[in-house]
Amino acid sequence: MATAAANIGHPSPPRGNRTRLGLLLVDEGFITPNQLREALRLQKDNPKNPDDYKYLGQILVEKKYIDADQLQYIMGKHDKNTRLGDILQRSGAISEQELEFALKEQKKSGNPLGEILQKKSLISEETMRQALSTQLNIPYIDLSRLNLDRNLTKIINRDYALRHNIIPISMTEGSITLAMDDPTNNEVVAELEMFTRLKINIVTSSRTSIHEAFKQLYPTATHSLEPNAIELNHEKTPDFTLDLEEEHPTSIGKPSYVEAHESKRADVLVQRIITWAIQQQASDIHLETLDKHMVVRFRIDGLLQEFDLGDLQDDINNFHREIISRIKIMGKLDIAEKRLAQDGSFRSRMKNKGEEANIDFRISVIPSYYGENIVIRILDSRRSPENIEHLGFSPLMTEKLIKLFNKNTGIILVTGPTGSGKSTTLQSGLLSAYRPGLKVLTAEDPIEYVHDHFMQCEINEKIGLTFASYIRVFLRHDPEIIMIGEIRDDETAEMAVRAAQTGHLVLSTLHTNESIGAITRLLGLGIDPNMITSSLMGVLSQRLARRVCPHCKGSYVPQEDLLKEFFAIPPTDINWVKGHGCQECNYTGFKGRIALAELWEPNQRDILLINKRAPMEDLKRSAANSTIPIIGEAIIKLQAGETTLEELIRILPYSFIEAYRQSQ
Repeated sequence: MATAAANIGHPSPPRGNRTRLGLLLVDEGFITPNQLREALRLQKDNPKNPDDYKYLGQILVEKKYIDADQLQYIMGKHDKNTRLGDILQRSGAISEQELEFALKEQKKSGNPLGEILQKKSLISEETMRQALSTQLNIPYIDLSRLNLDRNLTKIINRDYALRHNIIPISMTEGSITLAMDDPTNNEVVAELEMFTRLKINIVTSSRTSIHEAFKQLYPTATHSLEPNAIELNHEKTPDFTLDLEEEHPTSIGKPSYVEAHESKRADVLVQRIITWAIQQQASDIHLETLDKHMVVRFRIDGLLQEFDLGDLQDDINNFHREIISRIKIMGKLDIAEKRLAQDGSFRSRMKNKGEEANIDFRISVIPSYYGENIVIRILDSRRSPENIEHLGFSPLMTEKLIKLFNKNTGIILVTGPTGSGKSTTLQSGLLSAYRPGLKVLTAEDPIEYVHDHFMQCEINEKIGLTFASYIRVFLRHDPEIIMIGEIRDDETAEMAVRAAQTGHLVLSTLHTNESIGAITRLLGLGIDPNMITSSLMGVLSQRLARRVCPHCKGSYVPQEDLLKEFFAIPPTDINWVKGHGCQECNYTGFKGRIALAELWEPNQRDILLINKRAPMEDLKRSAANSTIPIIGEAIIKLQAGETTLEELIRILPYSFIEAYRQSQ
C-alpha cells in the first residue's frame, strides 16, 4: 500500500541523523541478521550501472524477507523514505548542481521538487514517475501493454475512478491492484480497503497512460480525466462568471494535481448549481448533506422544489465535500471549521444577452449529523423592488398606499410572517416616497438591494451597530425619511416612534400575523399608547400567493369541501382556473407570486380605543371600518384568474377565512 509520502520531493532529515534501515528492521524483528547480511551482499554485487542500482528495501522485498507493507511501515515510522532528489541524482537523471538549484527553488516556492524539475525541463514526467515509484517502493508499469478486464468496473465504478484518477488493472483472491495518478493518496486507499474489504496494491504510470487506460476500461464514459471535463450546457444559460476576491488564507502553497483537479471540478459544479438556480428564479439554494450523497433543492415561489438534475446529480454526490469547501472559500469562511455555524457572502457578475447584472449571495453553513448543510440566498439586482404601482395590488389598495407613503411624518409599518415580502414592499414604498431634494437613510440587516439615491447602512451587532444606534446617528444627518429594516426590541421601537414624532417619515417592519397585531407588539415592547397613536399612520399586513402558471393555465372546478370551507354561499361569478403542470413551472402549476395585503389606517375611534388600552376584540371591531381586508384582495385575484382557492387556503390564517365565511 502507498504510504504517507505526502511531502513528495521535500528534503528528508540529514543522513547523519538517520539510523540504517537494515538495523531498524532487525531491531523491530522483521528480518534476521543473516537475512540482512545476504541483502547487503546482493546490493554490493549490483552492477555498477546506475540504472540497475537497487536500494536495500527493494532487495528485501524481492527476496520476500519482508513485504511491501512492512517496509513502508518501518520507513514511515522512522522517516526512512529515500529522498526523491537522491534517487534522481543516483540514477544519473540530474547532476548534483541541478539538484542544488532545484532545492533552492523549492525552498523559495514551496512547490514539490519533482514539479520544479519538470518545469525547468531537467527531467521528463516518465523519469519523475519512475523515481517516485522507487521512492515509494511501488512498481512503475506501462499500462498500454495490458489488456484490462472490464469486469473490474464492477469493483471500481466509473464515477469513483474518474474522481480519484485510478484504474483497476488486476484482481486476485483477497486483493486488487490499482494504477494511481497520485500514489500518495492514502485516504483513497484506506476508503477502498474499507468498502471493498480487499487488500489494495498500488502501481503508478504516466498520466497519459492512465487517461488512455480509462478510455479503454470505461468506453461509455462521457467524461475524461481532465480537470475541465464537465461541460456546461449553454442552452438558455447565462454567461455566468464568478467575480471572486482572494482565495481563503488557509490555501497554503500550490495544490497537488489531484487537489487542483477536484477543486476545478467543484468550481464548475458550483457554477452549474448557481446558474440553474438563477434560470429557475430561485430565491435560495439548499445543499443538504445526507449519507454518502447530497440533496440540492431550490426555493422557488416560496416552496422548496427538487429538480431532476440528471448526470449533474451524480457529480454532486461524488464531489459534495469539495463543493462545500469551494462555497466556504467563496464566502471567505474557515474551511477547517466543521463544528460551528458560519455566515458569509460573495458577489458575482452575470452576463446574459449583452446585459450585465451584479448578484449577491449570502451563505449560511450549519453542521448536521452527516456533515455540513449550506443555504445560499440569491439577491439578484435585476429583481430589485420597483415602486408601489408595480407590486400588483388592486387599484384601491395601490391608491391608498401611494397616498400613505407620500406623507411627510409618522411611522408606517409592514407586517407579516417571515418570507411574506415585507422588505420588498417596504423598499417599494420607499421608492414611491422618494423625490429629488429628500434625504433617505436606511438601516438594513443585510442590505439586499443597493439604490443610488439612498444612504444605506448595514447592521453589525458584533461591533455595536444596531438598529437603535443607527437611528440616533441618523437624526443628526438631517434626513426626511428613515427606513429601519425591522423593529426587534424595545430600544429600536422607542427610537423609531420618537423619530416619527420629531417630523420624520419612518418606515419599518414587524413580525405579526395581522395589521392590528402591530399594536399588541408595540405595547409589548413598552411603547406608551399615546406615542403610538400620535405617530402611527398605517399598517400593511401581507402574504404572498403563488401565481397560476400562464403556460398551462386551464379551467377546473374546486372540490366542494374546499368551497364550503371558504364560502358560506359559493360564488357564481368566478371562472375557476389552475395550472395543470408543465416544464415551465416544474409541473407545479404555479409560476411567480402575487402579493395579498390588508391595509389599516387608524381612525379617530381606533385611536381612542388604543389610548384607553381597550380590549383587543373591541379594537378589531372598530378597525374593521378603517381596513381594506386581505380577503377582499384575495377574491379580486381569484376573479382575475391569478391564483387558486387551494393556494388561498394554504397561505391565509384560518381565522381570516372563518371570519369571512361567517360575515357572508
